[in-house]
Amino acid sequence: MDIIVTHLSSDFDSFAGMVAAKKIYPEARIILPAAINYNVRKFISLYEEELPVLYESGDIDFKKVKRVIVIDTRHPGRLGDSQEALYNENIKAIVYDHHRKTPLDLKADDDYSMETGASTTILVENIRNKKIGISPLEATLFITGIYEDTGSFTYPGTTSGDMEAASFLMEKGANLSIALKFLNLSLSKEQHGLLENLIMNCKKIKVNETEVLLSSAVIPEYIEGLSVLTRKLSQIEEISIVICWVKMREKTYIVARSDDRNTDVSAILKPVGGGGHPQAASGIITGTAFDRIEERIVSSLKANIKKPLLARDIMSHPVRVVKEDLSIEEVGRVLKKYGHSGIPIVDGKDRLSGIITRKDIDKAVGHGLSHAPVKGFRSQNVVRAAPGSSIDLIQNLMIENGIGRIPIIEKNKITGIITRKDILRYLYGSSSTEIIEFFSGNIQEILKVVSVVSKNLKYKTYLVGGIVRDAILRIPNYDIDIVVEGDGIKFGGQLAERLGCRMESHRKFGTAVLVLDNGQHIDIASARVEYYRKPAALPTVEYGNIKQDLARRDFTINCLALSLNKKNFGEILDYFGGRSDIKSRKIKVLHKMSFIEDPTRIFRAVRFEKRLGFKMDRHTEALARTTIDMDMVSRLGGVRIRDELMSILDENRPWNAIKRLFDLGALKKIGLSVEVNGRFIISVKNLLRAAGQLKPYFKYSMSQWRLVAILLLEGKSPEEIEAWCNLMKIKKKDTIIILDCHKKWANASMELKNEVKDNVLLYSIVKNIPDELKIIASSWGQEYLANIKKYLSRLSRVSLDIDGNTLKELGYKPSEKFRKVLSRLFELKLQGRIRGKEQEIKEARSMMEKL
Repeated sequence: MDIIVTHLSSDFDSFAGMVAAKKIYPEARIILPAAINYNVRKFISLYEEELPVLYESGDIDFKKVKRVIVIDTRHPGRLGDSQEALYNENIKAIVYDHHRKTPLDLKADDDYSMETGASTTILVENIRNKKIGISPLEATLFITGIYEDTGSFTYPGTTSGDMEAASFLMEKGANLSIALKFLNLSLSKEQHGLLENLIMNCKKIKVNETEVLLSSAVIPEYIEGLSVLTRKLSQIEEISIVICWVKMREKTYIVARSDDRNTDVSAILKPVGGGGHPQAASGIITGTAFDRIEERIVSSLKANIKKPLLARDIMSHPVRVVKEDLSIEEVGRVLKKYGHSGIPIVDGKDRLSGIITRKDIDKAVGHGLSHAPVKGFRSQNVVRAAPGSSIDLIQNLMIENGIGRIPIIEKNKITGIITRKDILRYLYGSSSTEIIEFFSGNIQEILKVVSVVSKNLKYKTYLVGGIVRDAILRIPNYDIDIVVEGDGIKFGGQLAERLGCRMESHRKFGTAVLVLDNGQHIDIASARVEYYRKPAALPTVEYGNIKQDLARRDFTINCLALSLNKKNFGEILDYFGGRSDIKSRKIKVLHKMSFIEDPTRIFRAVRFEKRLGFKMDRHTEALARTTIDMDMVSRLGGVRIRDELMSILDENRPWNAIKRLFDLGALKKIGLSVEVNGRFIISVKNLLRAAGQLKPYFKYSMSQWRLVAILLLEGKSPEEIEAWCNLMKIKKKDTIIILDCHKKWANASMELKNEVKDNVLLYSIVKNIPDELKIIASSWGQEYLANIKKYLSRLSRVSLDIDGNTLKELGYKPSEKFRKVLSRLFELKLQGRIRGKEQEIKEARSMMEKL
């Protein structure tokens, strides 16, 4: 057994060094010392699941240790219980330390010690030389260790190697805001005095739900380090955005610091003459009286701070839960199946009653209690939060309570859950491993087979499209789109053989579709380049590479690819800043001619805005409006615009997208002149509500797009409607239904507005109107709904138990009388005056005799 150890009272440098050593010696176990600095403990508490397994000395039989890797010390006496391993026979010791040698140093078999500012620097250089991969979190931890022991590169022992290591870690995604949050910087006596002054004078304000700390002071002499004190004040008060201004002698100095990536303090300080970077800004204030500075800063804060992301924005949902009467064994299987380390427990009313973790399950199984109900082992005092809770609050709850998941509760029901991974995703973005793990097991297996086939053919293959975007957003998506740098049809053929499924190919376009036994499709295309010979025309296609293929797509958020090649399987290719735009919830085109080349992208942009809760950035929206004003939308072929419009009308809340298209002026350009105001939006909402209420009464699924389209065409003449349907290439059967609804609209509106008590009359009115109009009429008011419901639930189900054959069996000869008798019998049955076959026959005999 190999172990990695460090000195007692472990600080960030020693702890980071141990994690770095684990990268170099992956089989070794990290042994935590008995004493750990408070800030390191907080870090471990928050990020435990993302760190290697950490052992305590009580978990280890030191007599079995063959090799010891010692970090940040060479003094055996500082190792605590771990030094016991150094006395084993044939023990091998490896040391990484940056302190000066002393006579008490242990004798190492391999000593990699160097005079650097931090021990972590030595290990990072080793990792770099060996080309070992590290995650953004590891990079952040390592740079925190280096910053701590070099005093952020201000201590005399700092070397160029420390700075080079930090530069390398920045390239690997280190987050300085997180690093600085866990560090404590030492202050001079004068700085302590000024800091106390700032603490006494500070006040907290809220701007758009974001807390900001403001403080000021007046002192007779200049004291350097206001930036350090501002950072320290941020740490003391645990507030992400801090602004301090101090009058020293004749000048007023101002410093702002922000750990909130969405708040640009350089913009906030601009009105008072400051500047700098989004997270750090400063300046010397001139031209503003000291007592007016706060007023101007608050005004600037209100103009620049946007509403922050809340728990509801990053939580995972829907939440997988277990009932409290489920057995320990069954819950264990659920955790294993879905790879969870813990799961919420709910009672019979689906209210949160506790949480159980993998450790709890293992303990219960160890005591022979696999059969017992899980409710007996749950943690009952569950820390919880509301959907409107801030991310900082969630982080603090995790740190303070030493937990890895927070249920989000609304109206006593669990609506989501935030885990450490969700926090990490918010801070760093989704790692490629997380993306792969998010996919269902079935999709993961398919992607692995794709990787094998691409290796055999020596092709490069990538997963592209909405499935990558949605995986980052944690939205399930089962549309598998594969791009091949090579012959897509040849690749599809071999993949079909491996998967045992059928393939349909299109040689002209170099595409193939695989249809699996479960009905799932896999779309395969050769990487290609597109050229538009004229605006709004279909593109000319040539083969290309993955970057060229992504460059032809509509928006940056859809230009992401996931490598399926063995060399970098799961790596995300992001040439156009898609991940950043996903994080900031922006829709951006790739170039200024994008909408001119393909105006249908305007409709897709609006659809993504409303479906994903995103927004076109200012430049993209300006390009969309310009394209619309140039009448480019009206040049589109009917099929292309029809498909985009249908997709929008089929969305869950289509009125938002319709209103957006109206505001952009796009609806008029495609021949829809309806005024999309509050009344119209209410009409659409009422329509879809009525469709949901009446759904059980119809044997087939009603097309939502057709229902909404009928409303959009209200007020047009039959000739105008037919012309529009032809222009949009609407199918003939759909056109007939739309026209029929409009032709019968006025009569239905008049005849059904009051309660129709005569069942025969109601039947004759409603029977002859299309099902779509039945639903539309139901949305006009309660009387309309009651009439339609009465017809659908009762009258439409009425039928006679006898027919013409029955009359013939009674001895009557077929004649016009049959139709009259059966029609009259049906009316009597609608009115409830006859019931059953015997009464029908009796009444039929009577009628036939009279006739």
